[in-house]
Amino acid sequence: MKDCFDGDCVLLLSKPATIRLDAKKLHYPSMRVTAISADSLTYQVTYPGGGGATSTVGPGGRGAFSFQGFPKIEVGMTLVDGKPALVLQLGDPG
Repeated sequence: MKDCFDGDCVLLLSKPATIRLDAKKLHYPSMRVTAISADSLTYQVTYPGGGGATSTVGPGGRGAFSFQGFPKIEVGMTLVDGKPALVLQLGDPG
């Protein structure tokens, strides 16, 4: 899962997983995929200052999280050979 450290990856997942992120570059040290299936992906982000957010996306859908002055992390889901995959991409700073 090191491929996602920079916030840009496509990662096949078959079960929940914690995705480590570069906190110096992205502000957030990690995100967690809490559920994944061919129909949807649910992810959770814990804010370093406390609290957090949870969101669910379907195939081709998009969500995002960011911290002011850091790149936005866009979260999506796709199917690769019929298997669900997390998609992370960097957007413009928030």
